[in-house]
Amino acid sequence: MKMKIFLVLIFFSLLIFISYIQNSKKDINYTILGDKDIFSNNIISKNFSDLIFDELSSIKEFGFYSKDFISDDIRIIDLINNIKENKKKNNITIQNILSRTNLLILGIGNNEISYKISKLDINENNDNIIYKYLDQILLDIQNLIEIINKYDIDNIIFLSYYNDTGNKDNDKYYKYINKEIEKIMKKNDIYFVNLFNILNKNEDYLTNSNFVYITNDGNLAIFNKIYSKIDNLYLHKKN
Repeated sequence: MKMKIFLVLIFFSLLIFISYIQNSKKDINYTILGDKDIFSNNIISKNFSDLIFDELSSIKEFGFYSKDFISDDIRIIDLINNIKENKKKNNITIQNILSRTNLLILGIGNNEISYKISKLDINENNDNIIYKYLDQILLDIQNLIEIINKYDIDNIIFLSYYNDTGNKDNDKYYKYINKEIEKIMKKNDIYFVNLFNILNKNEDYLTNSNFVYITNDGNLAIFNKIYSKIDNLYLHKKN
């Protein structure tokens, strides 16, 4: 008898949990994951991700904005492990956030690519080493997307890579990996934002210094690109 009561309690608890997840996903639950550098910039007051929040928060269906799991110097493999191990931060787990998210922006990998390239002397013809490394990054991205897809998130936006090394000779590496990433995202029905085409093709969008940052104009350009897609693919469905 006690066992039957226990099973009934478990059954209803599961129903309540499933109902909670379904109802929470009716809201606009907005999450960013990845490199802190891409989502926060120390030379301007607001980054594109916060500008998106400003717009979304004025809508009655808005639920939450989570940036709990952006980190400094995080690699793609680190994010994969964080999800698998269900990392906890600010009293919430990453799996919990992903299960309730229906608008996700992924921006990860730029730092590790730029670091790898900067450690090699391009004058020594290290193309084979770099391209082999980029192919490994692509495998990591594919693995990450497979894991993310398990959470059935309505809309995912992937931010590709821009050349922040200050050396235009490195453009070929970013063009190569972006082209391959675009194929992965298209296959997985994920919106692909090519940051190289936005930032590296306009001299006003990146600072010209030893440390390359996205300028205010650059952030606005990214915001306009992303938010127009959010508006077309997601917000109009609410109306």
